[in-house]
Amino acid sequence: MGRLTHANGDTYQGQWVDGEAHGQGVFCDKKGSMYSGQWQNDVQHGHGIEKWDFSRIVYTGDFFRGEKTGSGRFDFDGSTYNGQFVDGKFHGEGRYYYADSGKIYTGDFRDNQLQGKGVMLWPDQSKYVGDFNNGKIEGRGKRYYANGNIYEGEWENDHPHGEGIFYKADDKTY
Repeated sequence: MGRLTHANGDTYQGQWVDGEAHGQGVFCDKKGSMYSGQWQNDVQHGHGIEKWDFSRIVYTGDFFRGEKTGSGRFDFDGSTYNGQFVDGKFHGEGRYYYADSGKIYTGDFRDNQLQGKGVMLWPDQSKYVGDFNNGKIEGRGKRYYANGNIYEGEWENDHPHGEGIFYKADDKTY
């Protein structure tokens, strides 16, 4: 165990091997960021918690050679992502809660974008099940509206587009 204070005031306190952070340790900088967790060869590696902006932004999860990779949770401005990370990005299966709108997306992510198959649920209990591309509802899918209406078909840029069937709650099909 030991403590190192850098010339700029940043500190590391924890385990060391051959002069490098290795094992359990805590790093804090003067800008309000900190990391507490496992280290290997002087980089974050294993499980840890990283906080920025005096804990306004928090990541809890796996690190691999200094990058958020594996399973984790990311909290910021009331929004939350739980799922898979690759090289610090949302990538793989995950769940994202949008604090500004109350929407919840569960499904595939690629490079921080909704990409692939997923389900979007709105606070009024309407939902979309289907394809997403570059963060948008795009491809084939089915939208269940709060009033009972349903649209099943093609989508582009978050809107019905192309071939599809619209079912009205009063049992009429268009």
